[in-house]
Amino acid sequence: MARVFGSAKLVGAALLLGSLLLGGCSQVEPVPEPSAKKSVNLDSSELQRILTQFTSSEDNPKVLSDQKLRASIPLAQQWLESAKIKPSKCGVTFAQPVSGQLGTATLGAVELKDSYLMVAIFHNPDVLKKQWSAMNDLFNECSRYSVATDGKSRAYHLAAQQLNSDAEHDQSYVVTSSDGTTSQQQFVVHSVDANVLIGIQQPVTQTQTAEQIESATGIINNLLRELQHAGQVSATAPSGNN
Repeated sequence: MARVFGSAKLVGAALLLGSLLLGGCSQVEPVPEPSAKKSVNLDSSELQRILTQFTSSEDNPKVLSDQKLRASIPLAQQWLESAKIKPSKCGVTFAQPVSGQLGTATLGAVELKDSYLMVAIFHNPDVLKKQWSAMNDLFNECSRYSVATDGKSRAYHLAAQQLNSDAEHDQSYVVTSSDGTTSQQQFVVHSVDANVLIGIQQPVTQTQTAEQIESATGIINNLLRELQHAGQVSATAPSGNN
Protein backbone atom coordinates (compact mmCIF):
# COMPACT_ATOMS: atom_id res chain seq x y z
CA MET A 1 0.00 0.00 0.00
CA ALA A 2 1.66 3.15 -1.20
CA ARG A 3 1.39 5.60 1.64
CA VAL A 4 1.09 2.97 4.34
CA PHE A 5 4.28 1.33 3.17
CA GLY A 6 6.04 4.67 2.72
CA SER A 7 7.70 3.54 -0.52
CA ALA A 8 8.52 5.76 -3.48
CA LYS A 9 5.48 6.61 -5.59
CA LEU A 10 6.07 4.25 -8.48
CA VAL A 11 7.11 1.43 -6.16
CA GLY A 12 4.06 2.15 -4.05
CA ALA A 13 1.80 1.89 -7.05
CA ALA A 14 3.35 -1.43 -8.04
CA LEU A 15 2.91 -2.68 -4.49
CA LEU A 16 -0.70 -1.62 -4.59
CA LEU A 17 -1.30 -3.43 -7.84
CA GLY A 18 0.62 -6.44 -6.61
CA SER A 19 -1.33 -6.54 -3.37
CA LEU A 20 -4.75 -5.66 -4.73
CA LEU A 21 -5.70 -9.11 -3.54
CA LEU A 22 -4.61 -8.31 -0.02
CA GLY A 23 -8.30 -8.75 0.64
CA GLY A 24 -7.24 -12.03 2.24
CA CYS A 25 -6.75 -9.77 5.23
CA SER A 26 -10.32 -8.55 5.02
CA GLN A 27 -13.65 -10.28 4.73
CA VAL A 28 -14.02 -11.55 1.20
CA GLU A 29 -16.73 -13.22 -0.77
CA PRO A 30 -16.96 -16.94 -1.63
CA VAL A 31 -14.88 -18.31 -4.47
CA PRO A 32 -16.23 -16.70 -7.65
CA GLU A 33 -18.15 -18.92 -10.01
CA PRO A 34 -17.19 -18.89 -13.70
CA SER A 35 -18.34 -15.65 -15.28
CA ALA A 36 -20.47 -15.38 -18.38
CA LYS A 37 -19.32 -11.79 -18.90
CA LYS A 38 -17.06 -10.95 -21.77
CA SER A 39 -13.46 -10.14 -21.04
CA VAL A 40 -12.11 -6.67 -21.72
CA ASN A 41 -9.43 -6.54 -24.38
CA LEU A 42 -7.23 -3.42 -24.15
CA ASP A 43 -3.54 -2.82 -24.66
CA SER A 44 -1.45 -0.51 -22.48
CA SER A 45 -1.80 2.57 -24.69
CA GLU A 46 -5.59 2.17 -24.82
CA LEU A 47 -5.80 1.76 -21.06
CA GLN A 48 -3.60 4.80 -20.52
CA ARG A 49 -5.82 6.85 -22.84
CA ILE A 50 -8.96 5.81 -20.97
CA LEU A 51 -7.47 6.61 -17.57
CA THR A 52 -6.23 9.98 -18.82
CA GLN A 53 -9.67 10.88 -20.13
CA PHE A 54 -11.48 9.45 -17.11
CA THR A 55 -9.50 11.59 -14.64
CA SER A 56 -9.18 14.70 -16.79
CA SER A 57 -11.45 16.73 -14.50
CA GLU A 58 -9.31 15.95 -11.44
CA ASP A 59 -6.67 18.29 -10.07
CA ASN A 60 -3.33 17.46 -11.73
CA PRO A 61 -3.79 13.71 -12.26
CA LYS A 62 -0.63 11.74 -13.00
CA VAL A 63 -1.23 8.69 -15.14
CA LEU A 64 1.27 5.88 -14.62
CA SER A 65 1.72 3.71 -17.68
CA ASP A 66 2.14 -0.05 -17.79
CA GLN A 67 5.81 0.46 -18.68
CA LYS A 68 6.48 2.76 -15.72
CA LEU A 69 4.72 0.46 -13.30
CA ARG A 70 6.62 -2.60 -14.53
CA ALA A 71 9.93 -0.77 -14.21
CA SER A 72 9.26 -0.41 -10.49
CA ILE A 73 8.30 -4.05 -9.87
CA PRO A 74 11.83 -5.26 -8.99
CA LEU A 75 12.14 -2.62 -6.27
CA ALA A 76 8.66 -3.45 -5.03
CA GLN A 77 9.56 -7.13 -4.84
CA GLN A 78 12.79 -6.29 -3.03
CA TRP A 79 10.82 -4.31 -0.47
CA LEU A 80 8.38 -7.17 0.07
CA GLU A 81 11.16 -9.69 0.54
CA SER A 82 12.82 -7.54 3.19
CA ALA A 83 9.60 -7.09 5.18
CA LYS A 84 8.91 -9.28 8.23
CA ILE A 85 5.22 -10.02 8.69
CA LYS A 86 3.57 -11.34 11.85
CA PRO A 87 1.71 -13.65 12.05
CA SER A 88 3.99 -15.25 9.51
CA LYS A 89 1.05 -16.96 7.77
CA CYS A 90 -0.15 -13.51 6.74
CA GLY A 91 2.98 -13.34 4.65
CA VAL A 92 1.19 -15.70 2.29
CA THR A 93 -0.55 -12.62 0.93
CA PHE A 94 2.84 -11.48 -0.32
CA ALA A 95 4.26 -14.88 -1.18
CA GLN A 96 3.85 -14.80 -4.93
CA PRO A 97 6.29 -12.40 -6.58
CA VAL A 98 4.72 -9.17 -7.75
CA SER A 99 6.00 -9.93 -11.23
CA GLY A 100 4.15 -13.25 -11.12
CA GLN A 101 0.91 -11.66 -9.99
CA LEU A 102 1.07 -8.98 -12.65
CA GLY A 103 2.91 -10.78 -15.43
CA THR A 104 -0.27 -11.67 -17.26
CA ALA A 105 -2.03 -8.33 -16.95
CA THR A 106 -2.08 -4.90 -18.56
CA LEU A 107 -1.50 -2.31 -15.86
CA GLY A 108 -2.45 1.30 -15.35
CA ALA A 109 -2.72 3.69 -12.41
CA VAL A 110 -3.47 7.31 -11.69
CA GLU A 111 -1.96 9.26 -8.83
CA LEU A 112 -4.47 11.88 -7.74
CA LYS A 113 -4.16 14.61 -5.14
CA ASP A 114 -4.65 12.29 -2.18
CA SER A 115 -5.42 8.91 -3.66
CA TYR A 116 -4.61 6.21 -6.20
CA LEU A 117 -6.84 4.66 -8.84
CA MET A 118 -5.51 1.41 -10.30
CA VAL A 119 -6.52 -1.02 -13.03
CA ALA A 120 -5.19 -4.45 -13.95
CA ILE A 121 -6.67 -6.17 -17.02
CA PHE A 122 -5.73 -9.84 -16.88
CA HIS A 123 -5.19 -11.60 -20.18
CA ASN A 124 -6.71 -14.77 -18.71
CA PRO A 125 -9.69 -14.19 -16.37
CA ASP A 126 -9.04 -17.54 -14.68
CA VAL A 127 -5.72 -16.20 -13.36
CA LEU A 128 -7.51 -13.32 -11.68
CA LYS A 129 -10.19 -15.60 -10.24
CA LYS A 130 -7.57 -17.91 -8.76
CA GLN A 131 -5.63 -15.06 -7.21
CA TRP A 132 -8.79 -13.55 -5.79
CA SER A 133 -10.09 -16.76 -4.27
CA ALA A 134 -6.67 -17.84 -2.95
CA MET A 135 -7.03 -15.24 -0.18
CA ASN A 136 -10.41 -16.38 1.13
CA ASP A 137 -9.22 -18.31 4.18
CA LEU A 138 -7.01 -15.70 5.81
CA PHE A 139 -9.49 -13.28 7.38
CA ASN A 140 -9.45 -14.63 10.93
CA GLU A 141 -5.67 -14.85 11.06
CA CYS A 142 -4.91 -11.62 9.21
CA SER A 143 -7.43 -9.01 10.19
CA ARG A 144 -4.62 -7.87 12.48
CA TYR A 145 -0.95 -8.14 11.55
CA SER A 146 2.30 -6.21 11.67
CA VAL A 147 4.95 -5.37 9.09
CA ALA A 148 8.55 -4.59 10.06
CA THR A 149 11.05 -3.15 7.61
CA ASP A 150 14.12 -0.92 7.83
CA GLY A 151 14.10 -1.31 11.61
CA LYS A 152 10.57 0.08 11.93
CA SER A 153 7.35 -1.75 12.64
CA ARG A 154 3.71 -0.88 12.05
CA ALA A 155 0.64 -2.71 13.31
CA TYR A 156 -2.36 -3.02 10.97
CA HIS A 157 -6.05 -3.60 11.51
CA LEU A 158 -8.48 -4.15 8.64
CA ALA A 159 -12.19 -3.44 9.11
CA ALA A 160 -14.50 -4.62 6.33
CA GLN A 161 -16.96 -2.11 4.85
CA GLN A 162 -20.08 -2.65 2.80
CA LEU A 163 -19.74 -1.60 -0.84
CA ASN A 164 -21.72 -3.01 -3.74
CA SER A 165 -20.79 -1.84 -7.20
CA ASP A 166 -21.80 -3.11 -10.63
CA ALA A 167 -18.74 -5.35 -10.60
CA GLU A 168 -19.18 -9.06 -9.91
CA HIS A 169 -17.22 -8.92 -6.65
CA ASP A 170 -16.22 -6.12 -4.28
CA GLN A 171 -13.97 -5.80 -1.25
CA SER A 172 -13.79 -2.60 0.77
CA TYR A 173 -12.16 -1.96 4.09
CA VAL A 174 -10.54 0.65 6.28
CA VAL A 175 -6.91 -0.07 7.11
CA THR A 176 -5.68 1.45 10.36
CA SER A 177 -1.93 1.37 10.89
CA SER A 178 0.13 2.57 13.83
CA ASP A 179 3.78 2.66 14.84
CA GLY A 180 2.85 3.19 18.50
CA THR A 181 3.14 6.95 18.21
CA THR A 182 1.19 7.99 15.14
CA SER A 183 -1.60 6.30 13.23
CA GLN A 184 -2.95 6.43 9.67
CA GLN A 185 -6.15 5.29 8.04
CA GLN A 186 -6.64 4.27 4.43
CA PHE A 187 -9.85 3.40 2.63
CA VAL A 188 -9.19 0.58 0.16
CA VAL A 189 -11.49 -0.87 -2.48
CA HIS A 190 -10.92 -3.81 -4.83
CA SER A 191 -13.51 -4.74 -7.44
CA VAL A 192 -13.37 -7.62 -9.92
CA ASP A 193 -15.45 -8.02 -13.05
CA ALA A 194 -14.55 -10.75 -15.55
CA ASN A 195 -10.84 -10.10 -16.21
CA VAL A 196 -10.77 -6.53 -14.84
CA LEU A 197 -9.55 -5.57 -11.40
CA ILE A 198 -10.04 -1.98 -10.20
CA GLY A 199 -8.50 -0.63 -7.01
CA ILE A 200 -8.88 2.60 -5.08
CA GLN A 201 -6.85 3.80 -2.10
CA GLN A 202 -7.26 7.07 -0.26
CA PRO A 203 -6.84 8.52 3.23
CA VAL A 204 -9.93 8.37 5.42
CA THR A 205 -11.38 9.66 8.65
CA GLN A 206 -14.24 8.02 10.47
CA THR A 207 -16.76 10.68 9.43
CA GLN A 208 -15.81 10.36 5.76
CA THR A 209 -16.20 6.62 5.27
CA ALA A 210 -19.86 6.53 4.16
CA GLU A 211 -19.27 9.37 1.70
CA GLN A 212 -16.17 7.65 0.31
CA ILE A 213 -18.02 4.37 -0.15
CA GLU A 214 -20.66 6.17 -2.23
CA SER A 215 -18.02 8.02 -4.24
CA ALA A 216 -15.94 4.89 -4.84
CA THR A 217 -19.01 2.99 -5.99
CA GLY A 218 -19.68 5.65 -8.61
CA ILE A 219 -16.07 5.68 -9.76
CA ILE A 220 -15.97 1.89 -10.16
CA ASN A 221 -19.29 1.76 -12.01
CA ASN A 222 -18.36 4.56 -14.42
CA LEU A 223 -14.82 3.32 -15.07
CA LEU A 224 -16.01 -0.23 -15.56
CA ARG A 225 -18.48 0.92 -18.19
CA GLU A 226 -15.74 2.87 -19.98
CA LEU A 227 -13.41 -0.13 -19.95
CA GLN A 228 -16.09 -2.55 -21.10
CA HIS A 229 -17.18 -0.32 -23.95
CA ALA A 230 -13.64 0.40 -25.14
CA GLY A 231 -12.55 -3.20 -24.65
CA GLN A 232 -15.43 -4.64 -26.64
CA VAL A 233 -14.94 -2.11 -29.43
CA SER A 234 -11.22 -2.90 -29.48
CA ALA A 235 -11.88 -6.64 -29.59
CA THR A 236 -14.27 -6.35 -32.55
CA ALA A 237 -12.41 -3.66 -34.48
CA PRO A 238 -10.76 -4.85 -37.72
CA SER A 239 -6.99 -5.19 -37.56
CA GLY A 240 -4.82 -4.13 -40.46
CA ASN A 241 -5.93 -3.30 -43.98
CA ASN A 242 -8.02 -5.49 -46.21
